[in-house]
Amino acid sequence: MTSFFLDDVAQAVEDRHYPALGPAYEVSWGEAMRDTLSFLGVLIGANLVALVLYIFFAPFAPFIFWGLNGFLLGREYFTLAAMRRVGREQAAVLRRRHLVTIWIAGVLMALPLSVPLVNLLIPILGAATFTHLYHRLQGERPAG
Repeated sequence: MTSFFLDDVAQAVEDRHYPALGPAYEVSWGEAMRDTLSFLGVLIGANLVALVLYIFFAPFAPFIFWGLNGFLLGREYFTLAAMRRVGREQAAVLRRRHLVTIWIAGVLMALPLSVPLVNLLIPILGAATFTHLYHRLQGERPAG
């Protein structure tokens, strides 16, 4: 549901850097809720797997944490950016196709979330970053 606020960030990025784009796809409330529930299932499943990994690989817990949260953040933020342009199903196809790139960007987003106060800016920067990432992966370049 954070997507409603972060959608404004994505729109501002597109207005400034991709002015030739047409209007964004209107994500319905039902579609956003469906995506949120789907993400909740992935979130619960991934954290259950991580719990087992934390037990067996305790010294690596911070890396497991950042890797897991990088995956989850990348998945959610990329989906947010892509759904605005291609809808939920195509966003999932693109997400699978570019999984490693999205995961790396998500990890780079997860790392500063561990820093107090800096973590307050990360959702805004993440929405902007993943909007640019989506357009780059689609072969689009910023204007100017």
